[in-house]
Amino acid sequence: MVSVHQPPSVRVDLPAEPASVGQARRFVRAVLDDWGLEELIDTVTLLTSELATNAVLHARTAFAVVVSRSTLGLRVDVLDGSAVTPRTRQPSPTAATGRGVNMVAALADQWGATPEAQLHGFAKGVYFTMPT
Repeated sequence: MVSVHQPPSVRVDLPAEPASVGQARRFVRAVLDDWGLEELIDTVTLLTSELATNAVLHARTAFAVVVSRSTLGLRVDVLDGSAVTPRTRQPSPTAATGRGVNMVAALADQWGATPEAQLHGFAKGVYFTMPT
């Protein structure tokens, strides 16, 4: 159950720099720890890291990480300035990239494009959900 003392969502805005991926992970870890969702930390930080890496490598714009909690579960959105929609790919076994969205699809309860009304000025977003 969501506590009345917890905000329904929290957000951090980050620059398009490699160090921001680690900041996104630390932000999500701190939020989940604060919300008493320690059992989700490993998976949620991994998936957030994948989406944040995509924002840095492919969008090359500032991005935001939004973590929301409701009675339906946990949701993480990574919003960026690129209009290019991510998609699952079938990378070769030796490819250094191309597995992030597949990992999100495999480990998350649901994932997809953030609705336009929730982009807060960004061009696109990718979200995933986890049951709590």
